[in-house]
Amino acid sequence: MSSYLIAFACVLSVLPSTARGQSQIEPKHSKPVSQPQLSAPTQVEGHLVRTKTITSPSEVIGAFRPPMRCDSNGNLYMLTDGEAVAAVHKLNAKGERVALFNPGSDADLKVDEADYFALAEDGSELYQLVYPHEVNRYVYVFAADGTFKSAVKLQPGFVFMPSKLAVFPGGQYLISGLEYDKDKTSVMWPFTGIFAPDGRLLKELELEDDGTLHDMAASGDARVTSAGNPWGNRAISNGQAQVGADGNAYLMRWTSPAIFYVISAGGEVVRRFTIDPGESRFFPVTMQLYQNRIAVLFGDSQKSDMIMKVADVEGHEIATYDLPAGGREHMETRLTVALACYTENPTHFLFIGSNEDRHLQLLVAEPK
Repeated sequence: MSSYLIAFACVLSVLPSTARGQSQIEPKHSKPVSQPQLSAPTQVEGHLVRTKTITSPSEVIGAFRPPMRCDSNGNLYMLTDGEAVAAVHKLNAKGERVALFNPGSDADLKVDEADYFALAEDGSELYQLVYPHEVNRYVYVFAADGTFKSAVKLQPGFVFMPSKLAVFPGGQYLISGLEYDKDKTSVMWPFTGIFAPDGRLLKELELEDDGTLHDMAASGDARVTSAGNPWGNRAISNGQAQVGADGNAYLMRWTSPAIFYVISAGGEVVRRFTIDPGESRFFPVTMQLYQNRIAVLFGDSQKSDMIMKVADVEGHEIATYDLPAGGREHMETRLTVALACYTENPTHFLFIGSNEDRHLQLLVAEPK
């Protein structure tokens, strides 16, 4: 087996050409934030090599999807479809399950689906977007051991489909998704809002690229919509969100280059920037924040290639790492790779994969 990480064939679509080459917008009213200084050099190029493999003694790989997160104690959180409703598995550094966050544990609501989740700053709580068998949407709150605590009904004042969630240190939620058009038969509108801990909408945001992305979907552009979901917009629903060390939320749109909005707990758009994979065939798969750095894993559906871009929180590129495809023999054993965690000093990336028996593996990689 190659010492390189084995990249899997991502199912990606061509995203809007209108997002390419757009300039960074500087914050108008942001206050300077003291950020930890990291020692990684600027404009590094190389490739990632697997340095350690930990095979879980019990976890069998299923259908997992973003997000994946790690807490300060080295625990890994991953969303899987192994239960009746998508649940979050919490694993320790040995790959052993230590907690399960199951939306089906709330007996008061019939849950149809659950999706994106976020961790509290201190890891004491986990929050998950939940879609019950009704028009209302919820955020479920769990304790660190997986115990269900509460169901927070989101109250935007209109019908919408949330898909991304970040939780600020003060308890407010940043939620992004799609809002239904008034006639319910037209393309949905991009929506981003700040919600109070009790679910009340505090502020709705208008983001710079939302109009362009909506217009593309309204025209039936296959780059952001599909025949099976002509009212949706993958640039919105396939994005990601996470709160950084500076207390701001980083909202990523699924475009190439990847568009980022940095949003404060009060709903101010502090800045906007892009991270460019360098080739238009690459689109963002997952992202991870570490202190004042962002790592974005980009994939190409045609060649099964992946690259990692590391930038600072202003969008300035720091490093590019190659993850070459593993070859046909590895695809036949159904080995897959997904970015789960990222740290610096030294630079480490934690990926999720599986062996030939489909047992979950934690793959530690370093740049060479």
